[in-house]
Amino acid sequence: MPGTGAICAASWRPYATAFPRASSNTGERRPAALVADGPSVVLGVRDSAQAQLRWLEQQQPEYLMTYPSIAAELAKLVIAEGNRLAHLREVRTLGEVLTPEVRALCRQAWAVPATDAYSAEEVGYIALQCPQHEHYHIQAEGVLVEILDDEDQPCAPGQLGRVVVTSLHNFALPLIRYELGDYAEPGEPCACGRGLPVLRRVAGRVRNMLVTAAGERYWPTFGTRSPALYASIRQCQFAQIEYDLVEARLVTAAVLPAAQEDGLRALILSRLPPGFRLNFAYREEIARSAGGKYEDFVCEIPARVTGGSR
Repeated sequence: MPGTGAICAASWRPYATAFPRASSNTGERRPAALVADGPSVVLGVRDSAQAQLRWLEQQQPEYLMTYPSIAAELAKLVIAEGNRLAHLREVRTLGEVLTPEVRALCRQAWAVPATDAYSAEEVGYIALQCPQHEHYHIQAEGVLVEILDDEDQPCAPGQLGRVVVTSLHNFALPLIRYELGDYAEPGEPCACGRGLPVLRRVAGRVRNMLVTAAGERYWPTFGTRSPALYASIRQCQFAQIEYDLVEARLVTAAVLPAAQEDGLRALILSRLPPGFRLNFAYREEIARSAGGKYEDFVCEIPARVTGGSR
């Protein structure tokens, strides 16, 4: 659902939409659908995770489409409460980077896979996850995708580079070699037999990269959505506020005990380059973007040039 900030539940059964902000359809083609589909209902993500889960329990969907961060919050509640969506067959994600930790939470909560889609408002679908693997197939019939290094040369499989796209069907406003501000990694041809080009992973936006004083760039991953930590941390976001300082912004029921805070500090620093410092900042809430998206890591160094959209 590009830019709508919504959670969508779909099924082949009729729905009763009881939430005042929810909407429904009876099978017409939606902006986030490739083809006409079955009945679905949509709820904005501004409601709390508890309210969203209660709504999903009313709907009992077979498919759930939402942002990975929302899927993680819902999965944590399901694991804690023991209530499962009995008819759920698949979680479908878009709009944010889908991490292995979120995939694991979905399997633990519902025993279903999480299937991701990579898209942009400017060009629509860019790549869809392979039905047999966790990498992505570029939708080459509709968009030309280039993954380029700092010298504007094509990246080899396994090499991280900038995503540059050319729309093949937007005749009213052509986009030619348009740089999204995202980074991705091309992959080898897929064993599934599809001839479409492969993206091994989508790393995220430029502004979600950690940068050192020497100009080196990293994609930090901290594992704080892992099942071992979900009971203590409701929300977390990491912000680089100086070249050697990261702030861990946490939403918790209470301030973490010193031993747990020390363990979390050691975990986070182990995922950062040597020489970094870490501060903790406890918050009541970490806001989402205007489109409802959530960023695990942001670079807030004033001189940092950022951009892009996913």
